[in-house]
Amino acid sequence: MRPSNLFVGSLIGLTLLAILSPTLRLLEFPSFVHQFIDISLIVLANLWVATITIDVVHLRNRRELEARREMSSTLAVGHDSRVQLSVRHNYERSVKMVIQDRCPLELNPKDSVISQLVPARSTVQYEYLVHPIVRGNFELDYVDITYDSILGFWQRIVRVPVKNAVRVYPDFAQISRYLQILLAHQTLLIGLRKQHRRGTGLDFHQLREYRQGDQLNHIDWKTTSKRRALISREFQDERSQQLLFLVDTGKRMHSGDEVSPLFDQALDAMLLLSYIALQQGDGVSVYCFGHMTRWIPELKGLSSITRMLHRTYDLQTGTYASDYIEAAENALARHRKRSLVVLLTSFRDDDKDLPGALKLLSTRHLVMLANLHESLIDRMYTTDVDTTARALSVLGIAKYIQERARVIAQCKGSCRVVLESKPKDLPINMVNAYWSLKRSGQF
Repeated sequence: MRPSNLFVGSLIGLTLLAILSPTLRLLEFPSFVHQFIDISLIVLANLWVATITIDVVHLRNRRELEARREMSSTLAVGHDSRVQLSVRHNYERSVKMVIQDRCPLELNPKDSVISQLVPARSTVQYEYLVHPIVRGNFELDYVDITYDSILGFWQRIVRVPVKNAVRVYPDFAQISRYLQILLAHQTLLIGLRKQHRRGTGLDFHQLREYRQGDQLNHIDWKTTSKRRALISREFQDERSQQLLFLVDTGKRMHSGDEVSPLFDQALDAMLLLSYIALQQGDGVSVYCFGHMTRWIPELKGLSSITRMLHRTYDLQTGTYASDYIEAAENALARHRKRSLVVLLTSFRDDDKDLPGALKLLSTRHLVMLANLHESLIDRMYTTDVDTTARALSVLGIAKYIQERARVIAQCKGSCRVVLESKPKDLPINMVNAYWSLKRSGQF
């Protein structure tokens, strides 16, 4: 509860009258006039105190308000979602209300505050948009409602509990887009290339149940008619393999790019490749290291992509560097079957332990290094040099790029594939590398 503008204005007026009252005694008025002024001020002050007291007592005795919020419990980063809020009161008069939904800033609310005169015994409803900019778990706990007392001397702020739990997932656009491409059989639209195996071509392996995305000419119609279920012929390069993602959640992935943080774009690329691998019958495991450590054992089947989303949507990066060697040792201890290991990171020029970690992984696995580098570095390096400070900046960036290239050269000895990619190109490059390894028989 707090004083209103009317309270403050009336108090200032009484104070000024009390200050001016002694000044009036300097004027030559009859004594009864001065007595009348003094008595009037006392009566007015007492009346004011009684009025604000009655007003505040009546305000305290009012019944609480009711509020209700309706919104989706699952949201996607970068996509608008509507929130519906309704507030009801049972007062016998119209009430001027200021309603503010206490929405987390990470959800980026737009126009979540309204001011409206609500008729007696009625409900006010309004909508606003949220545009999430951060993944994770969030809670909306209450609604703040501010309204005036009957006489207008006081304002009461009521915090009405209204609880909603919200989960913000990565943007599904990459997966949806690829799914549309599969349905339309237009894989060239985003640069995906399917390569045939080198050597003997596609060698028959076994019969299996039909999977979404199988070519029609791979369906064994004779067996299908016998079993009354779609049966496909599986070839040697289509046999189930294992993918293991090592995802860096340290400070290397903490920085942002033109669109979103590096980690978010790496997570999108991982989900896209996981979707494709699961669709092909491959198993997918995930090991996150650094700020947040998480182990997701092998998942199989296209329906498992939902479980992966539930296990990865709340991952966040930290402010200290991850230990590549420790991550490699933990991954080898947890995952023993030979697999394609995809290391998602954004290493710096001083990451001396990365080549050693990759060499350790390559003793058992096929290794792909997917390194993201910020577009800002490229833009700063190609900028015009017109001042000494800018020249020194470009010189420092050139040294940084040179050192990073040296680290990449060291990594190539232990990796089957090294992807040095801008964040926006990472999903395409990873999928192309996956198909290249799978179709060539190396994976």
